[in-house]
Amino acid sequence: MKKISAIAFVLGAAGCAGEPPSPVPSMQFINGQWFDGAAFEERNASIIDGRLVFDAPVTADAIDLNGQYVVPPYCEGHNHHFGGDADTAEATAQHYLEDGVFYAMMPGSFKLYRDLIASDINHPKSVDVVFANNGLTGSGGHPRGLRESLMERFGNYPEFTKETLPDKGYFEAETLEEVREKMALILAERPDLVKVMLFFSEEYESRKDDPKYYGRRGLNPDLLPEAIRIAHAAGLRVAVHVESEADMTTALLAGADIIAHLPSYDSSVLLSDETIALATETNAALVTTFSLASRFQTRAPDCYAAAIEAQRENLVRLHEAGALLVIGSDGHRDTSRGEADHIASLGVLDNATILKMWTKNCARMVFPDRKIGRLHEGYEASFLVLENNPLEDFAATGDIIMRIKDGELLSETME
Repeated sequence: MKKISAIAFVLGAAGCAGEPPSPVPSMQFINGQWFDGAAFEERNASIIDGRLVFDAPVTADAIDLNGQYVVPPYCEGHNHHFGGDADTAEATAQHYLEDGVFYAMMPGSFKLYRDLIASDINHPKSVDVVFANNGLTGSGGHPRGLRESLMERFGNYPEFTKETLPDKGYFEAETLEEVREKMALILAERPDLVKVMLFFSEEYESRKDDPKYYGRRGLNPDLLPEAIRIAHAAGLRVAVHVESEADMTTALLAGADIIAHLPSYDSSVLLSDETIALATETNAALVTTFSLASRFQTRAPDCYAAAIEAQRENLVRLHEAGALLVIGSDGHRDTSRGEADHIASLGVLDNATILKMWTKNCARMVFPDRKIGRLHEGYEASFLVLENNPLEDFAATGDIIMRIKDGELLSETME
């Protein structure tokens, strides 16, 4: 097999009668098994000008994949690894790339930290990331309590104080006028999307003035449509944090583009047929984050078991209805690999479906205007080569022997 030492785009010699030169592949692969979204198909592929071209004439220096398996890069649909500090971005990006995760959405971030890490992300040697601002919420709502706790207990956000966190670490609004004011502040920070917090919105009135729910409440649900209207008018999508089924239906009816946590991520919520139909009809992206349930696996095993059963039932019914399911973890110590493994461990979806959720569906949500997430003619030349078939054993998704991003070789272990 040809050993790769460099990547270059080369133009061939000019053709007859002054025709423009034909592009020569910068890299070419033969005898690979390429994932088509449902199964693997043996094909030859070339990288030309950073794009995939299939079944071009084979050149002498083509790389023989010897029947190994090619899949799109993996994707993280919900995390906060980037945009929360400036010290770990480079190491975190390398962790993502090692796991094969090339794309990520951060629904909650500080503009200051996004600016400081700009050179560490969004280039061929790193992860491509989109950001929301920190969330629009109600008075004393999530994530205010979390931000203050992380600051006081662990010294997070040293560039801020408790007094300077408002309108940076969270945005609070109680009236339509305040929603408009806070949305103007959010949009001025030029995010890629907007994050809004619902937190048991069906209990909004009883929670809003109760100190025991400090940090465990969200925006008045009656104000959500205006926040979404403003974001959409600015050309931005809206991700809504939800806890309950009522939150989810409220968000979908208001026009949310992304549901940032599927209910049952940490409780035994069984979605109704009506909610599932609404999710399918609106085609909102539904981000799983189901592995968060592991937080109470030991301390509340009965609750954990009930949540797992609810996750199984919700996944099956949403998938059968045709909902847009996306792998996202919200895991502090892991990439989306842990979430994908968790979904596989539930044993209710086939490996091809989970792989599609982790690649095509997630990439479509994170970067809807880019041709990524599929191994298709003209798509960006980013992919992983696996040693074994992940449709037979999902653990094979971790056996990465080559990483190609934006037409460039990141790493390879092939002999």
